[in-house]
Amino acid sequence: MSASRSLAEIPGPRPRMTLVIADAQVAEIWIEGHEPVITIHDYDWGETDPDASRDSDGLPYSKINWRQPVWKLGLSLYPPEKEISHGTD
Repeated sequence: MSASRSLAEIPGPRPRMTLVIADAQVAEIWIEGHEPVITIHDYDWGETDPDASRDSDGLPYSKINWRQPVWKLGLSLYPPEKEISHGTD
């Protein structure tokens, strides 16, 4: 994965992002008080995706336009080996 520009190179003020955490999961994401449109670049799926996009280094990724609630992404603040079990495993 490559970052075409670092944050230091982007002119102007940086937007403020707020993560709302509930039960050790990201329940909401807000950017400058607005719910963002979420686009995911999935490099794992890109390797086998026949319609993969390519980044500036030519690496394949699948572009996913997320339309579900943010909590359905299953984002956690903990690495997988440290995730908290809630008895639903």
